[in-house]
Amino acid sequence: MHAKRLVLVMVVAALILNASPIIAQPPPGSLRDLAARNGFYIGTAAYWDHLRDPLHRETVINEFNMLTPEQEGKACEIERGQGLYNFRSMDRLVAFAEENDMVVHGHTLVWHQCMPSWIPDHTTREEAIGFLRDYIHTVVGRYQGRVPIWDVVNEAVADGGAGLRDTPWLQWIGEDYIELAFRFAHEADPDARLFYNDYGADGMNAKSDAIYALVSDLLARGVPIHGVGLQGHITLGSTGPGGQNTPELLDANIRRFGELGLEVQITELDVSYAQPASDEVFQSMAGDYRNMVGTCLESEYCTAVVVWGVADPLSWLRSREDTVNPNMEPLLFDADYQPKLAYTAVADLLARAAGEAPLLTDEEVAALMPEEIGPVEIPEPTFSDPAQLAPDSVPGVLYYAPFPVAITLDGEMDDWAGVPRVTVDSGPTLPPNHDTAMTFAVAADDSYLYFLADVVDSSVVYGIHTPSSSWYREDGVEFYLNTTGDLAAPTYRDGIVQIGMMAANIDNPDPADPIIGGGNSADAQATIVAVRTEQGYRIEASVPLVTDVWTIVPEQGGVLGFQAHLNGASVDDRDTKLIWSIYDVQDQSYTNPSLFGQLMFWQVAP
Repeated sequence: MHAKRLVLVMVVAALILNASPIIAQPPPGSLRDLAARNGFYIGTAAYWDHLRDPLHRETVINEFNMLTPEQEGKACEIERGQGLYNFRSMDRLVAFAEENDMVVHGHTLVWHQCMPSWIPDHTTREEAIGFLRDYIHTVVGRYQGRVPIWDVVNEAVADGGAGLRDTPWLQWIGEDYIELAFRFAHEADPDARLFYNDYGADGMNAKSDAIYALVSDLLARGVPIHGVGLQGHITLGSTGPGGQNTPELLDANIRRFGELGLEVQITELDVSYAQPASDEVFQSMAGDYRNMVGTCLESEYCTAVVVWGVADPLSWLRSREDTVNPNMEPLLFDADYQPKLAYTAVADLLARAAGEAPLLTDEEVAALMPEEIGPVEIPEPTFSDPAQLAPDSVPGVLYYAPFPVAITLDGEMDDWAGVPRVTVDSGPTLPPNHDTAMTFAVAADDSYLYFLADVVDSSVVYGIHTPSSSWYREDGVEFYLNTTGDLAAPTYRDGIVQIGMMAANIDNPDPADPIIGGGNSADAQATIVAVRTEQGYRIEASVPLVTDVWTIVPEQGGVLGFQAHLNGASVDDRDTKLIWSIYDVQDQSYTNPSLFGQLMFWQVAP
């Protein structure tokens, strides 16, 4: 498609935080007390072994009125051999909840990442259905009347909403394994409320659309499903303007499930971030928690929020293999079980809703919430250097890409003469005394769009992580394109790509088969040349103007969505994140293309 013309006035979303940190204040009652006054559930996930710690145990008892087994309710933990069940930890958790007047949200009966290891790889459909029936009947039947809510099927929809995830259950049984699981659970406990649970679907996006279609179909066929769990594993700042989990998007998603007659719960809430902890991080996190809990509380269809863990050191986000920050503090309580600002933000929300005195002033609440910067007007094009082939960029907003310009991918700079350069040396994650910077340029000819990134970095780290999972944890650059013409698109679809160009391409002998990562990156058909330089490394790359998913026609004033990032690593993990677009203040471009800046084509005079 042809690139659309630029709208000359754009609105930029950014976080503006109060310069003075807000001090967390204890509420007059616990979270569970305040939640109960609202007829609401506030829960946590817990391990039985962690409850042996008196401080952990006391915090769970005092603060939460719903309990989710973090691990002990999963099939790989319960059924260690065919017909050999170990209910010891699950029994203890259920008894603990009953003793302390907590509702148990059972988690989870069918999940591809925690299956009984004894099931043979070559299992027939009939055998698999028998295994599934026996397991669900046994587990749900054991806790009939004691566990009123079950996550029956967990994470069955593929990322991006592209059909069902390819799991052993799908391979053995077929798509109806989901229906069978719900029917078996209902047979075992007709009074239990049965949920489908998934991540990455909190707001309105392709995956939540796919889940909506799935549960709508189940309901239409009379399958006993009663609720949807939106996990709420969100990233810092994603509930703010331009984020994928704004209150408006979350509410719209909750409402459409509710209007099907389904109950909705936020089932695994936490807030991840890559940068070092700071007052600004905790303030933004408090705003995210308040937005998520507040949206659920205000909805007639949403009945509970479960936080995925109690105190920061025990969060799963620290220990997962692909963690972006092994030291992150994503929960409501710190290492000493002291309530954080996020706790106070949630308690204040619940107190106000219950008619109690607020814990924060209105000004302090406002400081937690992201604000919009006013309109940004694009100035008339200017040339700071008469030799430039295109005008100066508008920092973080608009880059002018000259065309046609002949570029050869050889690691040399000669053919980039006259193409405007932009240096990026700031971003949300910066180590002390960092020396990393990226200077980029973009140009086009009749067949390709070309990218240049000249990186200054005293320590280039690569070859440690795989492109399929953790490519962003080592040195590399990212270029993003939105070729759809819909520059406000909040989610990825065909024609929108994130191209992670890893420094590992320095050792790659075939530029036409590059080492890349990122959303839809294969669609770009990128060719990449990377070379070492005295100051760091340099990447040159090209993508075709015509592919199976897009047609880019350079023309004067034509516009694409555009973004540039740099990932810098130290030792074996990322410690630097530089971002060009001023729209993206919390590293959200990988999920939300509306945070890109823009690229305008500029025709070079003959």
